[in-house]
Amino acid sequence: MTDGRVYTFADFSGRVGEPAEFQVADHRIPMTLDAAQEVPGSPRPSGGFRLEFVGPLQPALGQGIFPVLFGEERFELFIVPIGQDARGVRYEALFF
Repeated sequence: MTDGRVYTFADFSGRVGEPAEFQVADHRIPMTLDAAQEVPGSPRPSGGFRLEFVGPLQPALGQGIFPVLFGEERFELFIVPIGQDARGVRYEALFF
């Protein structure tokens, strides 16, 4: 992504269920990492994987690159909204 780091499944797999904050302008939107799954057949040298986040119904985010904070650790992820359910809006980040 834009921070130059090569993300791996190991960066996120142990964080399922943990809170994250998405930075949007001068606001932080709370979300939870709901799923992390490896994606077989990826040509990425570090392997393919997908992340699924769930956040509040409002404000709903559009697709784009957002800084994401897990505690003090910062990532930049491209997310796409993929639907909503009773828990909130669901977003996916795919590394293939």
